[in-house]
Amino acid sequence: MKKHVAATLLGLTVLGLLDVHLDLEPVDDGHVVRWQGRQHDVRGAWAAQANAWWRDCSQVQSLHPSSQTALQVLRLVAEHSPPDSSRLQLIRLLQQDAWLVAEFTFERLSPAVVLLQGDGTAGSPGALTERAIWSGSTEPWRSGPHIRAYLRSRAPQAPPALLACLDPVSFGPA
Repeated sequence: MKKHVAATLLGLTVLGLLDVHLDLEPVDDGHVVRWQGRQHDVRGAWAAQANAWWRDCSQVQSLHPSSQTALQVLRLVAEHSPPDSSRLQLIRLLQQDAWLVAEFTFERLSPAVVLLQGDGTAGSPGALTERAIWSGSTEPWRSGPHIRAYLRSRAPQAPPALLACLDPVSFGPA
């Protein structure tokens, strides 16, 4: 058999196998790839990897859960929808200038990411104002790119580096 015929047959076989096992499925406002019965957010996986490669977190601080700012954030979120919101655990708190982003888990509520803005300067946020809240599942989407896009749409003035450095862990694959 000639090489070009064999290469053509191999290519057609590969395309046929992909056609049988791989589907592009519309979900919400996008598409996911269905491979062997499971949904995969290929675009989200690429966005998460590109974000990890290109972000610059040098201006973003990770605050300790016992810091004064963290305690203020915990108090604000706990008062959001009591009594269910009062039993919470701070997973991560990031700050850039007067902006903060915090990830929480709750005993009875879905995990949440809260974007806050202080009226003070860096290190002393003063009164905090909620700018955006994400709570609930991100399925079938990758959590990191999906939550970052949501927060960016709700508060476009938030520092891009702060949102880029957010890697949520409570929602599944970031």
